[in-house]
Amino acid sequence: MKKTLHTIIGLMFISLSGMAQQDYHFSQFFASPITYNPANTGAFEGDIRGMVNYRSQYGSLSANPFKTIAFAADAPLKLTNLAYDKNFLGVGLAVVNDNAGIANFNNLSISANAAYAIDLGGTALNPHFLSVGIQVGYIQRSLNLDAASWENQWNGTGFNLGVPSGERISGTINESNIDLGGGVSWYKSFNDYTRLLIGASVLHANKPKVDILGSNEALMRKYIGHASMAFVPEGSQVTYLPNVFVMFQGPNRIIDVGSEIEFSFWDRTEYTDFRNNLSMNLGAYYRIQDAIYFIARGNYHDFSLGISYDFTASSLAENNNGKGGVELVLSYRKSFSGPGTNRQKLIRSKGL
Repeated sequence: MKKTLHTIIGLMFISLSGMAQQDYHFSQFFASPITYNPANTGAFEGDIRGMVNYRSQYGSLSANPFKTIAFAADAPLKLTNLAYDKNFLGVGLAVVNDNAGIANFNNLSISANAAYAIDLGGTALNPHFLSVGIQVGYIQRSLNLDAASWENQWNGTGFNLGVPSGERISGTINESNIDLGGGVSWYKSFNDYTRLLIGASVLHANKPKVDILGSNEALMRKYIGHASMAFVPEGSQVTYLPNVFVMFQGPNRIIDVGSEIEFSFWDRTEYTDFRNNLSMNLGAYYRIQDAIYFIARGNYHDFSLGISYDFTASSLAENNNGKGGVELVLSYRKSFSGPGTNRQKLIRSKGL
């Protein structure tokens, strides 16, 4: 029985490694910055931020496609009322549930983030910060053996799950543990037209044991580096938003390179002349040796809705006809103090 279980789970990890990832990964990674670097917690213009992300992939290969659902929320907290004190604390919460579809192989992650941003001498209009963050989380991996097929259930033409498997262990088995991580990020607004964000993080720093068979297998550390830039030509309504994301986890790697272009419009009310943000983003990215994907996103006032689609660019394309995955992201960002009076003025561009 144990040998059979090792075979099933081994096939799952081989499948994940073939997609150059062990943990989940979002194409719209920049939309959920606190999930991959706790130092990004609270690093935005506004008082509260939230996002919901849904991703489905490899539906052409399996009746049960890989599905990932994530929720994240964070906020900056001013620790003093002193006008010259621009430092702030960021707090956040992230929940990610990843289901591989094979015997309901499931990964659940719940994490609390805290970050402290230190002013490096910037101004209200051109901030300059260094942020250090930590992540304390809970992870659980589970496998539903009743959803798997066994030798006793083979009837000559297929598997009949209504027939008893004959195995001694059934139901759901799981393993859970504490998960720790940390990161650092640096942000600088050079002027009204150019802004830059660079960060690095280590997730699963304590290498938590998550093997559902009770062995000593530990989750490998995940090393992440990322960089984002916003450039607005003077007098233009167009913003260029290049992004780079690099991840290494054991033998697996992910490298995303691409850019978006944001077209800004203005929408104002008829009577008060109050202007809401109205813009649209279009972008293209390449995940090296894995996929090419395109992004479209609409931004209105406090809300943003994005959609992306991956086209497989690896050898897997021969089996799925290049069909990869679709991803939807709904984001919300609110400033209770009104436009132009936010507490920390850290990031003034949707792309960073």
